[in-house]
Amino acid sequence: MSNKHKFRWIIVAGIAILAVALGVFAFVRWWKPEPGHAEFKAGKVAYKAGDLKSAIEHYRLAADQGNRKAQTLLGLFYSVGRGVEQDYAEAVKWYKKAAEQGFGAAQTQLGICYECGEGVEQDYAEAMKWYRKAAEQGDAQGQLRLGTAYSLGRGIEQDDKAAFEWMLEAAKQGDDLAQYNLANFYQNGRGVKQSDKNAAKWFKKAAKQGHSDAQYEYALCCKDGTGVKQSDKDAAEWFRKAAEQGHVEAQAWLGNCCLGGKGVEQDFNEAVYWFRKAAEQGSGMAMCGLGACFYAGFGVKEDRTEGVRLWRLSAEQGFEKAEDFLRGAAEDGDAEAQKALDELEKSE
Repeated sequence: MSNKHKFRWIIVAGIAILAVALGVFAFVRWWKPEPGHAEFKAGKVAYKAGDLKSAIEHYRLAADQGNRKAQTLLGLFYSVGRGVEQDYAEAVKWYKKAAEQGFGAAQTQLGICYECGEGVEQDYAEAMKWYRKAAEQGDAQGQLRLGTAYSLGRGIEQDDKAAFEWMLEAAKQGDDLAQYNLANFYQNGRGVKQSDKNAAKWFKKAAKQGHSDAQYEYALCCKDGTGVKQSDKDAAEWFRKAAEQGHVEAQAWLGNCCLGGKGVEQDFNEAVYWFRKAAEQGSGMAMCGLGACFYAGFGVKEDRTEGVRLWRLSAEQGFEKAEDFLRGAAEDGDAEAQKALDELEKSE
């Protein structure tokens, strides 16, 4: 199941119609609430109060009366095992009840069950059927899922144009993953004319919502001036936002910013901090930067042996700058650097 499912609870207001003719009085036509509305409302109150057991009891009563939102929530509780024993088949039962009443959020969740084979036999075609039903009535998650299916050609014929169009619909509703994916479509010219400007625009929208990959990509746009005005300061700011969320390559780039004082005040200690975090997660760029810090004694005690070791590890990952550093050190007479270069050449 996907890590992030968003729901659009549509609240239908009463429509006031004023008629002034021949002494006819004004009247108001009120919306009739869904079945089980009172129980659903009581469930929400209990949930907000932290009484999950009572909330589920109220939701179940509402669901038994045909309340689509309560049925969908029960499905979610069973899907994740919150307040009840995890039971995918039971989740499917409740999703299907709401989906068959035309509730978009439930249709999307039912599609996910079919796509993942949770509670039902895996069936991509059936998943697409429910995603399309949800998408066509405006459910953002359904649109995102359908667009992704078209992009991958999973359960449906691959179609970049259709993928772009559905992703756009979800992105316009504010879905951050759809916005990120849409930016990639523009960046690579998939299903739409290539546009760095539009790519940067959608990366930024997703980035503002906290999407770490989008923050990283938008930082790169700012760094290189791709689709936006070049700005080292903006690049460092967005690298930091992504880095603080654990984005490895953003951590490595932030280390570079701190080391060179690009967009931020030069700070060797902070550079080492971010290089180390990313290097421990396998970033070749970070290993190279950390190696440079050790070799020169920036933010750490000088240790040329450790610097050479890190450069070699980085070079083994294909990070060319690390090999350049090794060559430069070898040309300056560093025997360990020359040995590392020789060993790299033998392993190629």
